[in-house]
Amino acid sequence: MGRAPRNSQGGYVYHAIGRGLKPKPMFRSLEDYQDFDSILARAVERYEPRLLAYCVLPKHWHLVLTPRKDGDLSKFMAWLTTTHSVRWHTKPKRGDSGGIYERRFRSFPVQDNAQLLDVLRFVESHPIRAGLVEKLSDWPWLSSTRRVQEPDAAWPLLSSPPVPFPSDWNEQLSSEMPLDTLDRINHSIHRSCPYGAVEWVQKTAVRLGIESTIRPRGRPKKATL
Repeated sequence: MGRAPRNSQGGYVYHAIGRGLKPKPMFRSLEDYQDFDSILARAVERYEPRLLAYCVLPKHWHLVLTPRKDGDLSKFMAWLTTTHSVRWHTKPKRGDSGGIYERRFRSFPVQDNAQLLDVLRFVESHPIRAGLVEKLSDWPWLSSTRRVQEPDAAWPLLSSPPVPFPSDWNEQLSSEMPLDTLDRINHSIHRSCPYGAVEWVQKTAVRLGIESTIRPRGRPKKATL
């Protein structure tokens, strides 16, 4: 089966994921996390997307962002992953060769309404769901931690989402997400299909030329007589 077309249209909110290629974690030390943090900041300054949320985990990372112009998402991700890979290989005694990322990043457009909060919650609660920490504030490489610990600056490169955070946002992040919501988001991750209301998903898939991402996989069943 061929790959779904890459969509990189400006003005949409995207959930983008970069996954490591190797069995070992990409991020193995405090310095590894700090390096990526610095490179991410440079990428945001260079391509000027609106970065709404991020989470860096040992073997992969999540970004929620809105590129300004058509093609900017692909350019942003290419520069980010290439620069990070080069920096990663400069470390002494790394003992690994070749690329550190999967061939292509994964991404899908997200409707910029209340359902965007589902995706933001998915990203910002990930360290607890992965069993890395019991309190999100103990995970530094996370946009929600940045907002709490740096309320005045809130990391200057973070933007506010088009829908406001609920007053109990931190409590929501610490509680379990509904399983049906997790299933829908994971489906969008694996299929690169839009996430939102049904009608919006259908229209967006057509508009971006990614109708194949919302079609059932496999051969259609033969009609029975």
